[in-house]
Amino acid sequence: MNKKQKVIFSLLKEVDEICRKHNIKYYLSPRLTWCAVQGGNFPQNPQSGAVLMRVPDMERFCQAVEEDPGEHRALESMKTHKYFPGFYLRYENTDTVCIDLDRTRDYAYPGLGINILPLRIPAASEHRENRLIKKEAEWRQIHAPGNAVRDTEFTWSKAWMKFLCAIEGRNQVAAGIYNSLCKKQQENPTEVYTLMNGRKSHSYPVAVFENTRQVVLEGESFPAPGDVETYLNISYGKGWRNMIEPRYMVPARLVVSARVSYMQFWKDSTDFEKYCRERQKNLSRLGKSKGMKAYFNQCWDYVEFCGERMNLGLSYVKRKDYIRNLYKNEDYMTLEKVFRPYYQMMQKSLEKGEICAEDIEILDIYTDVLEKTGRNVQREEIGMII
Repeated sequence: MNKKQKVIFSLLKEVDEICRKHNIKYYLSPRLTWCAVQGGNFPQNPQSGAVLMRVPDMERFCQAVEEDPGEHRALESMKTHKYFPGFYLRYENTDTVCIDLDRTRDYAYPGLGINILPLRIPAASEHRENRLIKKEAEWRQIHAPGNAVRDTEFTWSKAWMKFLCAIEGRNQVAAGIYNSLCKKQQENPTEVYTLMNGRKSHSYPVAVFENTRQVVLEGESFPAPGDVETYLNISYGKGWRNMIEPRYMVPARLVVSARVSYMQFWKDSTDFEKYCRERQKNLSRLGKSKGMKAYFNQCWDYVEFCGERMNLGLSYVKRKDYIRNLYKNEDYMTLEKVFRPYYQMMQKSLEKGEICAEDIEILDIYTDVLEKTGRNVQREEIGMII
């Protein structure tokens, strides 16, 4: 193991020691469990260190660390840091540095650490469940870097959360969300645990965690869920035994060191805060430009579609005498073949809430042909719009 891996692994052993001392149950994350079961090495990614706990056990872990804080150690959450990005805990070594330059305010002590992720249970009330999930999502939205999504609901919810933070204060809002989520987890028994890690979420039967199984990782024993097979099947699919550890490359935006503390890094970096502010502005501009580009592409696609529809309509206008003659002779089989491109264009138009009606007489003949050939579904949709 390299120096950074050794620091994260030592933090994992400290978490294990605290949990054993206070009889707190925890489990290795799917990634670490996979490494242990497959006999692999500790992951090189400094952000892959994670364990799982039930929410009541998370609270007991917080209390244990507060009663006996380790030297050069910190435990963070939404309750203690007003910019913390989500509902979990982070146990860190403050003599190291691990900073994402796109998210410099996420942690008060941005060192190498172990994330303690909650095994969530649904709330007793569905209304309350939805309200809390929405509030937590709004909190994550205002901390996501460079968000520029052209979605009304997203924009308004983000604006509402920023307004609450301005009125009540970020500390109070963050602590309130954290306490509400903790209280929700105490309410009712459940048959399923949900694990949310970033944008991904997995649901596991409670039976998977009823027992624990000791697995060996880098020569040390750690607890994993008793039903490891189901645990990894849900996390990675049934082909998890054939997975290969991907080669890790440190992203350009990530500053990682096990030899320098974050305080020393800030001290040695000239105008670091100014640099981060400029980076955030550039990231926001980039996000907005991408959103505008996507919107422009969508508009251009619609213009091309309208042009294609207009050209098709003109081609039918040029053949109007031929179509009239077929209609007068009630040759509906030939008319059905003639109107096939028109049918496809009409279907595309109906999906956009419009109709293809470049010529009213052609449209009237077309709707009558639909009725005679038994295509009443599209005919009814056209009638609803007209």
